[in-house]
Amino acid sequence: MEQTEKLKEIREQRYSELEDVKQRNIVDMALGFTAMMRLFEEGSKETIQAEILQRLPRFYASRSEEVFKAAHNDFCMWGVGKILTAEKKKKGKVIKETAPASYGHMAKILDVVLHVVIRYAHRPDCQTAERLSAWLNPAMDTRMMDFLAGCYPDALKPWPKTIEQVKEKDYEVIQQKVRQFIKEEHQGKILPVDFDDIYWEALNRKVARPAIEQ
Repeated sequence: MEQTEKLKEIREQRYSELEDVKQRNIVDMALGFTAMMRLFEEGSKETIQAEILQRLPRFYASRSEEVFKAAHNDFCMWGVGKILTAEKKKKGKVIKETAPASYGHMAKILDVVLHVVIRYAHRPDCQTAERLSAWLNPAMDTRMMDFLAGCYPDALKPWPKTIEQVKEKDYEVIQQKVRQFIKEEHQGKILPVDFDDIYWEALNRKVARPAIEQ
């Protein structure tokens, strides 16, 4: 009897924790998808994961795109001030000192995580996820930036060549150009976050640019 009650207590506790466990696991998987954690000092993944989990309710509760963008920017600025890149060595010699993470680093991490959590996993619920998906940004990589630079060469001078080089203002312009491209080439029929799914795969297969240029 005592054992049965104990099992019941454990089961009920686990049920109450289930949503938190699911969300933590989803964020953990999403951070793996970013392929960015190796760039930072040891222990950074755990720090970033904890911060994102703490901030997710603010994203979920956003009632306007402006509020959502503010939450996004706040996280990126937190990361620039808190997260450090890892020191790089070659043949025992330091070739790159540790330094603060860039705005581009933090934006890409957050954009991948929000894409997975909201767009793929439909957190916190399907209705809210559908509304929030319209405000998600694509997680840019060097190929996508190069592609956009070819479409809009005068938008940034110079265009960043790496995610590390992306500053706050660069990021804003890049996301504006994604939306302009969608309006011009897709007649607004896809969301900005869909640009990520479509063009990441296409550009990594080297088929997007010829298709656009024909």
